[in-house]
Amino acid sequence: MEAGSALNTFMFTEDRTFRVPAGAIVKTGYVPIHKVRLACRDRMAVGDVDRAYQKVLQRGSDQSFPPPNGFWEDDTFVIQDGRHEYVASTMVGLTHLFVAWIEAD
Repeated sequence: MEAGSALNTFMFTEDRTFRVPAGAIVKTGYVPIHKVRLACRDRMAVGDVDRAYQKVLQRGSDQSFPPPNGFWEDDTFVIQDGRHEYVASTMVGLTHLFVAWIEAD
């Protein structure tokens, strides 16, 4: 699937839920954290990162659902939503990140 296709266009709400086009399939999986990058590299508020960090610390090795989501670009997962959780996960030393993406039927 190519980056920027219609299936890679998500509409998000505040709680990280997203709309899934009819006929599409949502897949999840664990990705090595070194194979993840951010779609948006804008500056993040320290307080937002700290809140995500505290949540990741409380969960331990468990990960949240819905997870950060995005799309695949070759063998790299590009996060479109969930960047604070990704940064917090790297801060606590997680080696894998649970993520979600949409695929065509």
